[in-house]
Amino acid sequence: MNALLFPVEIRGSRSCNGTIKNGGHPYRTPWCGESMIQDFDLTARWSTLLHAHFTEDVHNIAQLWPDVQSLEVSYRTIEGFDPTFAQSILEQPDLHDDASNRAVRELLADVGYGNINPWVRIVHLPSDQVRTVSQLRSDDIGLMISIDAVVTKISGVRPRMYSATFKCAACEHLTIIQQPNEQELISPMECSQIDGGCGLTNRQTRFHLLQERSTLTNSQFIELQELPEQVRGGVQPERISCVAEHDLTGKVNPGDRVKANGVLFIRSQRKFGKDTPVFDIFMRVQSLERQNLALEEIVVSDEEEAQIRAFAADEDVYKRISESIAPSIFGMDKIKETLMLQLFGGVARLNPDGTRNRG
Repeated sequence: MNALLFPVEIRGSRSCNGTIKNGGHPYRTPWCGESMIQDFDLTARWSTLLHAHFTEDVHNIAQLWPDVQSLEVSYRTIEGFDPTFAQSILEQPDLHDDASNRAVRELLADVGYGNINPWVRIVHLPSDQVRTVSQLRSDDIGLMISIDAVVTKISGVRPRMYSATFKCAACEHLTIIQQPNEQELISPMECSQIDGGCGLTNRQTRFHLLQERSTLTNSQFIELQELPEQVRGGVQPERISCVAEHDLTGKVNPGDRVKANGVLFIRSQRKFGKDTPVFDIFMRVQSLERQNLALEEIVVSDEEEAQIRAFAADEDVYKRISESIAPSIFGMDKIKETLMLQLFGGVARLNPDGTRNRG
């Protein structure tokens, strides 16, 4: 899974005069104007939106916690509430991510659920924000976009440390270090005297990681690939690696068709141990929309169950299924029967002599 690990995000930001800060993207017109929403006002605006449209949904989270840990908010609802505010979400997703989460937690705290920390997930992005993997370009970096794709690979769910607490071996002073890098645990350079430490450097003392005092969250890497119908003839489908965190982990499996909504970031390609000016694109997933139902989510009615059992009891069930495979192709009965057997599985059975037949 090493190919799915990547270091610190590089997120671009744009100013209203079109200049680029922090490695941003110069090709897209920045969102700004006289009504531009200030950072400090975002939480208040989100609180107003949640009070107006999602009060009942927020209360349901409190009742269903921890089975439900996020609030899905449709972009269409936000656009109906305030189109300018909705547009700013697409242009400044990181600011809105923090503000929306803060707003929903404040709303829960007001009704006595201050110990619950849910996440706001924005779904149903507008069609002009939908991309295929091969359509991703530099002017999409830092924006909130949506990718229609199929899951080809997933990693295991692993704890990811966001802030690490270290204790100085000399004076036992605690130092908190933010961990933006996915591949490297950053340790203190010194025990800072400004914060009340002894002032010794990491060569003069040792720093012990206190896992119980550090901030951890679940993290999973997902690889997405273009859908077959999106690929031009003779061209290999392109892929993108994504990182999903918190309650988004463990939600998809290889083969699932999803619409991944999130923010793109980049990392430098390395050659001969050095960074190059060419970058690879990755996505930090903000929400996932399943395009196909998981098997366990399909509800079979009593009538459908009766039809299935009647079909299974038919003596010619094998023949009927195999003949339904590519009926326009005549012959190849054995090949069709082989395909049929690969499509179905059975249940494990324990024989009288104690041996076991795998399902």
